[in-house]
Amino acid sequence: MKKIFLFLLRRYSNTEAQRMEIYKELWVKTKEEYNEQTAFGNVYNMNIEVLMSNPFFESRVMLGQDEHLRMLKEGLAKSFDDSVEFVLKN
Repeated sequence: MKKIFLFLLRRYSNTEAQRMEIYKELWVKTKEEYNEQTAFGNVYNMNIEVLMSNPFFESRVMLGQDEHLRMLKEGLAKSFDDSVEFVLKN
């Protein structure tokens, strides 16, 4: 079952719109798992899960690449601002 799911996920995540649909479904599951949390807490939890699941992020942590982690952190702060702008444009 897992192999079929991952196969379908790879086939259905080729565009930003498709990935956004997947992220929206993941948001629903995050809210269900952390149902005692507020929406703010669940955004925080989801962000942690996304970072922990990223192999590049994990490798920078495990290698102790503090400069790379600092750069990523700054970029993530900018991406937050960019996301606000993208939402306002839609």
